[in-house]
Amino acid sequence: MEAVVTERRINLDDEALVVASRILGTTDTEDTVNAALREVVAVQRRLEA
Repeated sequence: MEAVVTERRINLDDEALVVASRILGTTDTEDTVNAALREVVAVQRRLEA
C-alpha cells in the first residue's frame, strides 16, 4: 500500500529531533519524523493486540 504524502510546515523540538534521529538511525528530518510516526503506530498496535 502506497502512503499518501502531504507537505506541511511545522515547528519541531530540535533537541528531541537529534535524539530521535540517533535512536532511529535516520539521517534527515523527514526520515526521522516519518520513522517516529511509524514507530508510535506500531507500538500502539502491539499494545492493542
